[in-house]
Amino acid sequence: MFSITMTETFSRSFLQGMPEERKQEIIAGFIRQFIDGLKGAALAGKTSYMFSLDNNNYNRFLSQQVQVARVSGLPMPEISNADLISAFQKKFPDCSVSYQEVWVDINPTSRVLKQGITIDWS
Repeated sequence: MFSITMTETFSRSFLQGMPEERKQEIIAGFIRQFIDGLKGAALAGKTSYMFSLDNNNYNRFLSQQVQVARVSGLPMPEISNADLISAFQKKFPDCSVSYQEVWVDINPTSRVLKQGITIDWS
């Protein structure tokens, strides 16, 4: 006869913390995408980098996460700008991290609002 032994235990706090842990995993994936652009800016001699939240890569990333949630049956956690800022501040502790909205001239008669997370290491 087989004996099944369970080596893991699941505390109340562990189970209650699972939604937050999932949210943090999604944010960590977002930060990994951000890092490539940040490294390019640093290598080019810049001292700050803004990752636009209306960027196609960010939108594609969120779409993928929604699709994973749909397929797995898990709810997609709500991720606020404050959640992102907090995670970025932990990842880049010596840098200034902020959410910014900047009007950018795209031609002599048109401007567009650029919104995103800015890391400044100057």
